[in-house]
Amino acid sequence: MKFAILARSVPPIHCGIGEHTVNFANALRAIGAKSEVFASQGEPRDHINVISDRWDHATLSHLFDRMENIGIEHVSIQFTPLSFNHEITSSDALTDFWARCSSRWKTSMIVHETFFRVWWYPPSWIRGGLEKLLLRKMVDHSQYVFTASQPLINEMCRWRTSSRLSHLPIGSNVPVLQINRTEARSQLGIGLNEIVLVLFGGGNSLKWMKGHVYSIDSLLHSKGVRASWLMLGGIPESWFTLKLPVTSLGRVSEKDLSIRLQTSDIFLMPHYAGLCAKRGTLMAAMQHGLPVVGTETRMTDAIWKDHRGITLLARPDAEGFAKSVLELSRDGQKRLVMGITNQDFFNRFCTWPTIAEAFLHKVMQ
Repeated sequence: MKFAILARSVPPIHCGIGEHTVNFANALRAIGAKSEVFASQGEPRDHINVISDRWDHATLSHLFDRMENIGIEHVSIQFTPLSFNHEITSSDALTDFWARCSSRWKTSMIVHETFFRVWWYPPSWIRGGLEKLLLRKMVDHSQYVFTASQPLINEMCRWRTSSRLSHLPIGSNVPVLQINRTEARSQLGIGLNEIVLVLFGGGNSLKWMKGHVYSIDSLLHSKGVRASWLMLGGIPESWFTLKLPVTSLGRVSEKDLSIRLQTSDIFLMPHYAGLCAKRGTLMAAMQHGLPVVGTETRMTDAIWKDHRGITLLARPDAEGFAKSVLELSRDGQKRLVMGITNQDFFNRFCTWPTIAEAFLHKVMQ
């Protein structure tokens, strides 16, 4: 089967979904499927095609003809609400195009982001409603729908869609670099007993949980724990004023990301939206053998609640969150066991070959 995979962007544009797209397409080819990526931003390469940044009716009509000319048999879209539209209100071009694709080929969606509405932010009421409407229309026109989030699958099932809804893990976009951890920590100036706390991405979902970060920082500082913060994925250092030392790297190479993750100690996800299996940063942390502490919300998959590598706290419980981090910072054996548990889980279920095989198994039925 020959696949077309549609994405908003591909590298060198910094975008986790774009990196996911390339890794996923490569994994499909590695197990014998043919795949062509079509994106509106990034660098064209073998099997990667970059077309107009404005995915309007004309552009999408041209894309349809192009896919037909090269013999595409299945079209898959990497979905976020604003993937191919500059304005959510102009989504008709996308839904019309997707309905046309579904009448011509097999179609599937891999849902990464969905819609955002919270009661305390009025602008999200209308925009979030439009985003949800777009998602529902896209789901209705898809023969297969995949997402890494079981709670999201449960919600979409309530829409009584005829699409086949399936769980599909996401992988890590950070290949593991083989290093000597002790030597690497020494080269980075990390003390022998220093605890490195990692915050990696998260956007506003992290920013809105500043209280958790401050609680951790104050508690560890007051208890004399030798610890420091490592901020990855473009987290602005200006978001926080902390007592413990901070290293804020912004965007770094995959090599440097792998080194930094392996030389760290605890991965933190105090996110407003909760720890969620749709986060590539979580997958990267598990892949690199880090214990994880995160917030639990209705979007947190049930599988993580009994998972030995992850500690979950209720979202409002900043004090409990900080105490869990303190306990973990003092227990090296527990950190080791949790990290090994996470790495084992990742290697069994979340590698790119495993993901590609699971996807093909579903769509070839």
